[in-house]
Amino acid sequence: MVSAADQPGRVRRSGDGAFLGHPVGLAYLIAVEGFWAFGYFGLQAILTLYMTRDLLLPGHVEHVLGFAAYRHVLEGGGRPMPALEIASQTYGLLTSVAYALPLVGAVVADRWLGQRRTMILGLVVLTAAMAILVTEQGFLIAVGLIVVGTGLLKCNLMVQVGRLYAPEDPRRTSAFAYYLICANIGSFSAPLIAGTLAEKVNYPSGLAALAVGMALALVSYLAGRGHIPADLPRVSRRGAEKAPPLHRHDLTIALVLVAALVPEVLYFGAYNQAFNVFPVWAADHVERHLFGQEMPVTWFSTLDGLLTIAGAMGAIRLWDWQARRGRPMGDMSRMAVGASMGVIGFGILALAAWTSGTGKAPLWTGAAFFFFVDLAIPWVDTVTMALVSRAAPKAINATMMGVYGLSIAAGYFATGQLGRAYAHVSPAAFWALHVALCAACVVFLALAGPAIARALAVPRRGEPEPETAA
Repeated sequence: MVSAADQPGRVRRSGDGAFLGHPVGLAYLIAVEGFWAFGYFGLQAILTLYMTRDLLLPGHVEHVLGFAAYRHVLEGGGRPMPALEIASQTYGLLTSVAYALPLVGAVVADRWLGQRRTMILGLVVLTAAMAILVTEQGFLIAVGLIVVGTGLLKCNLMVQVGRLYAPEDPRRTSAFAYYLICANIGSFSAPLIAGTLAEKVNYPSGLAALAVGMALALVSYLAGRGHIPADLPRVSRRGAEKAPPLHRHDLTIALVLVAALVPEVLYFGAYNQAFNVFPVWAADHVERHLFGQEMPVTWFSTLDGLLTIAGAMGAIRLWDWQARRGRPMGDMSRMAVGASMGVIGFGILALAAWTSGTGKAPLWTGAAFFFFVDLAIPWVDTVTMALVSRAAPKAINATMMGVYGLSIAAGYFATGQLGRAYAHVSPAAFWALHVALCAACVVFLALAGPAIARALAVPRRGEPEPETAA
């Protein structure tokens, strides 16, 4: 007998509102995201510090398999790169390629393995990668596997969250906000646990903690399979199974959605510097003594998670209140609010760097920076995820979620490239550059946002309604 959970596009009827008014499947999927975030963002929080203060030092760097060739590729035959530039480039490559490959992961799922098996494979690869990362010798191998595993996982995870809901289900945006909250529970706990172990004990112990988190992500997904929608039909070689048809209007929608991703690229190109250059700047230029003890610089990343959770919960309440009043804010306006917060956050850093000169900025400047850039995340990222999930045509929904991943990848790549400038300009000028990037996001939304909103508001034609979650 086939259960409801095994019918494409459906979950068990009894669990539709059992988890905070959402399907039970959401609980398992956001748990996967939370544990993945603990491992991935925990690595992101300590990567630049680990490389510049341990891995790339004499006596350590010689042990890294393939490092000489890797360094030669980065330098391209030019001047030798200092450790900070190599670390920043590595950060940018890891994070950008990891978010570019989900498009490939979507194709693998749609054409061959299905979303469930693709996600399981991705989680197995990630768990193995984190275990290898504990060794200095396997650093580059582990980084490559993390990229592959994330590519297999991320897009399909977001697609499965979206498939818990009917196209016009008002809970969809809130579901992605809960998804963001759980991701940030993982990301704020990682610096407290793995970051503290890395800075106070040694880096291998911190990396081992991240490996445990990734293993728990795999366990969470396997435990919740019965509550997660089964795979949609895939195109088979015999043509027995056919994917949903793609209409001409769908291509127009896809192009408009690509334009709607520009704010994501601009904002995250600036925001992700919080985990790349900010820890290096804060370690040298922020007074971090608290209650007579020097606070580990990775604890700033804990603020990031806590404030993003608070921002998401506040945004959910505000959006629900606006919806009840019949005056919901449009997606483009929400993104503009978030980008404006980014302008304020990076403006605080630029001002602090300028006024402190060669001295140290007070601790509150780092906290204020994270306050504004983190409150902005739900207004930019959550809105974008929900917009793509809702508006992308059924025939290419997974592919467009992969394109969304490409926008994140582009932002990370920009972060890595911008990080190289830190060694060549003053800190004040460096952070002012990121103020300009967030301001460009606001300008784009003001000029192009209304046209994008109108285009995406046009009803799609010729496409049957997808099955709704029971």
